[in-house]
Amino acid sequence: MKNSAGIFLFLLLLTCTSCSSLYRFAIDVQEPAAVTLPVSAQNVLILNNTVKQPINYGIERAFNEKPIREDYPLSLDSTVWTAINEIAGVLEESNFFRTVAVYGDSIRTDTEWLSLYGLSPEDQSDFYNMGNYDALLVVNRILFAMNEYVIQTGISDSEITGLVNLRANGILTCSMYSYGKDKPLTTFTIIDSVFTKSVVDGDSTIFFKEIPEFMLHELSGRLGNQAAQRFTPTWKTVERTVFRGFSARMQEAAGYAANRQWANAESLWTTELEKKTNPVDKAKIAFNLAVANEMQDKLDSAYTWVQKAKEYLENVDQIKHSQEIEYTNKYFSNLEQRIQNNRLLDLQWGKSE
Repeated sequence: MKNSAGIFLFLLLLTCTSCSSLYRFAIDVQEPAAVTLPVSAQNVLILNNTVKQPINYGIERAFNEKPIREDYPLSLDSTVWTAINEIAGVLEESNFFRTVAVYGDSIRTDTEWLSLYGLSPEDQSDFYNMGNYDALLVVNRILFAMNEYVIQTGISDSEITGLVNLRANGILTCSMYSYGKDKPLTTFTIIDSVFTKSVVDGDSTIFFKEIPEFMLHELSGRLGNQAAQRFTPTWKTVERTVFRGFSARMQEAAGYAANRQWANAESLWTTELEKKTNPVDKAKIAFNLAVANEMQDKLDSAYTWVQKAKEYLENVDQIKHSQEIEYTNKYFSNLEQRIQNNRLLDLQWGKSE
């Protein structure tokens, strides 16, 4: 037991020493939109091209295992507007478009609620000319399927206590048109769901109208949010790491890094690199220089440095230095992806023109 305790203490100290040799921090990086629109698509009009599904289609509800069908009809008319308003809000907040507007009426007049009808060139022209719009985001269809089961668990005065078990699935289909193009640039479908299982006090109206309608609007908002996100660059928090080292100069450089004084850290690491002969030490410093350059938005230089770090590690003991190799390979891939993303972001923001 004494030897086992000693081994455990050694491993613990080794782990702590390993952790203390790294400095981790978070940064926010921008990722490109899933759909790259023409730079000219700056003024967007959102259109409701849907037909409301029949009121009880796909909606199943029961109270104490007895179906609820015609009573407490759900109002589905406004769910599409919840999705559209969410789309408009996300697009406006992104500052990616100059103008975002919503056409306030449904443009469909038929009753074929399952059918998808695109916009004719003539229809497109009419909407473009309404306000000098150059892009039309069209919501073609929104459908729901919902199962709600309520089991009464108690009663007091005029209120019932019931266990509500509800799940709703939703499908939203949209198209994006751009001025000068008769066919949509993209047509896509978003699928999502919401659910709840909770004990609620109330009456039948709360159970079978207010709660399900609230959940359907929540789902509509989520669908709209995801649809809008396809057209806007987003921010993502990612982790970065630097090797501290144990010499005074390496500790000083790590201190500069912790205070985001990357130029000072880079200068020290550059000086230290010239002094080192051990390939592992050189790889760690080259890795740090890559991070320092990335933090100063010098991505091409960062990529060059992380390539050098990989080269230094090619002829070292792969098992003994697996941690350094793992960090370097992962950072190489992450940086490569960020460079590709930035090229696409420049295209989406119009900076490459």
